[in-house]
Amino acid sequence: MGELILSLVPLAIAAALQPSQVIALVILMQTKKGVANGWAYFTGMTAFRLTLGCIFWVLISHVERSIETAGGRFEIFVGALLTVLGFLLLVYALRQGLTTRNPDEAAMSWLIKLETAEPKQAALMGLAFLAIDPKDWLVDISAVDLIAAADLGGRDSLLAYLVYVLLAQSVLLIPLVMAFVNPLKAHESLAKLKVWLERYERQIMVLVAVSLGCLFLYAGLEQLGMF
Repeated sequence: MGELILSLVPLAIAAALQPSQVIALVILMQTKKGVANGWAYFTGMTAFRLTLGCIFWVLISHVERSIETAGGRFEIFVGALLTVLGFLLLVYALRQGLTTRNPDEAAMSWLIKLETAEPKQAALMGLAFLAIDPKDWLVDISAVDLIAAADLGGRDSLLAYLVYVLLAQSVLLIPLVMAFVNPLKAHESLAKLKVWLERYERQIMVLVAVSLGCLFLYAGLEQLGMF
């Protein structure tokens, strides 16, 4: 169990280091119902990750049973999937590095207009951010894949995924906790954080995608017996 959690940490870090998601949270927290909107946004994202994890778990468990029933080896499937995901992340990093426009800019310009957002809208935004972002799908399915490959019991597998979700959402928790402890100081700090993230968003995304892509490729090829 401990070894599995350690293997999930890089995935959780990749899921957490999404500048556009943090910027969106900061914008929502600067609205009239800032704290309520922030928690609604966080709850929407968490609910989506849990739902997506359940769907991926059912699909991957079915694949595992089918492969083992046919006499195959599930670890080969895991290795192949990780290799493909690693390749896709490296392609994404290359695309991010070469493109002149951030693909999240349209979503961000839409968010900036929502100065009168209500908690319900904020929750839907949290859902939408993950639903339309393939990077998060890749990271979440990789987490489920690793948990399934560990072949733990149902309770331990669920616990492992909940730990992953908590770590993946941890960066979003920081502004919410700051606003609760010291609202005035949090407002100033979050404004500075927003400016910094907007300046270095592309570099952060490329670095995370390259690092995770290389990690996936190595782990996948190792599972396939190439190392």
